[in-house]
Amino acid sequence: MKKRMAMIAALAAALMSTGMIAYAADTADIGEPNGGTEIELWHYFEHEADALNAVCKQYNESQSEIYVVPTFVSREELMKQYTIGAVSGELPDIGMVDSPDMASYISLGVFEDITSYLEGWEDIDQFYAGPLSSCKDSEGNLYGLPNNSNCLAILCNMELLKAAGYEEPPKTIEEFKEICEATTDAANGVYGFAMCAIGNEEGTFQFIPWLYGAGATVASVNSEEGIAAFETLGELIENGWMSKEVVNWGQGDALNAWAAGKAAMLESGTWQIANLDGDLKDTVTWEYKYTEIPASANGAQATVIGGENFGVCAGAENVEACVDFLKFMQTAESNAEWCEIAGKLPVRADAVGLKDFWTADERYKVFNDSMDFAVARGPHESWPTISEALYTAEQAVLLGEKDAATAVADAAAVIDPILAEVPLP
Repeated sequence: MKKRMAMIAALAAALMSTGMIAYAADTADIGEPNGGTEIELWHYFEHEADALNAVCKQYNESQSEIYVVPTFVSREELMKQYTIGAVSGELPDIGMVDSPDMASYISLGVFEDITSYLEGWEDIDQFYAGPLSSCKDSEGNLYGLPNNSNCLAILCNMELLKAAGYEEPPKTIEEFKEICEATTDAANGVYGFAMCAIGNEEGTFQFIPWLYGAGATVASVNSEEGIAAFETLGELIENGWMSKEVVNWGQGDALNAWAAGKAAMLESGTWQIANLDGDLKDTVTWEYKYTEIPASANGAQATVIGGENFGVCAGAENVEACVDFLKFMQTAESNAEWCEIAGKLPVRADAVGLKDFWTADERYKVFNDSMDFAVARGPHESWPTISEALYTAEQAVLLGEKDAATAVADAAAVIDPILAEVPLP
């Protein structure tokens, strides 16, 4: 930790030497000042900023003790400010962060432990376990609340599936492999499955469902179940059911391959529904369906969450006021309203029934139902290092450089000592 803080201090000094980070308060209507204590909130929402401003206005006009002022800061700049603030103490009252990154900033002292302020709040039991866990440290203490979520499912080209004799998407891993084989058309460059397996966090994001779905976790990656997860994906390449190019594809690239008719099935994210309704509307002319990521032979099933959290920053003068706003922003009603406008998934189970957005559209319903078994990445302060070990092992297997057992052992050699020192929550 001393070495880490020294490095952070050096980085902060370098960042500050380039000048203060530029940011500007939102000019949108957030309600007239109500005479209450001003709470500064920083976020990197762009398309969703109007929805956030609307929540702030509603809160500001509902009482006269607290006045929340949202400020847009680009994501890159905001992360830099957290690094600087960890040393200088110059932080907003409330800050937004990508869910897998929160644990790292908690360990650096960016966020305040608000567990005691949430004690007795019955609403906490309504939050899905995956998103809520991303706000915790290794001891289970809460430093904020999840704001929105997304997850992964399987997108099927039903025209190709039906041509191969399958009327419905796969439900089990055995059916999944069977359909992969049946829909692969090597002569025309069509594969049964496409995914993102690039060597970065996107690759890890898309790998996690297969690891947890096999019955393993990051903490037990070097197990029979962990090895089986890598073997499953390696088998797709070995049998020619998935292109080796997936190691170079981001999630957008994989979607484009599927949209070009070069894959029957795709590991797809919630946000890609907007692509199907927008830029790809005239390209994807065939029937398609989403389905949950197939259950493994042992019945385990998983998907993985994305999304953002809001935490109370260390040094906030009025922590209780900050928590009061977070509670307001994350009521079932507010969460439902905001996520519908932003096209995201609620982080509370009781928010789903308040709108038909996630149930009337079968596509969103698949993702929403998957939240019951969605897991977070980590959460862990050393997640970038853990993530690198995972996607490096996955790529080694997919490229045929290592067998699954060897790749897993190499990944575990990196991951296990980290978790021995600081376990997962």
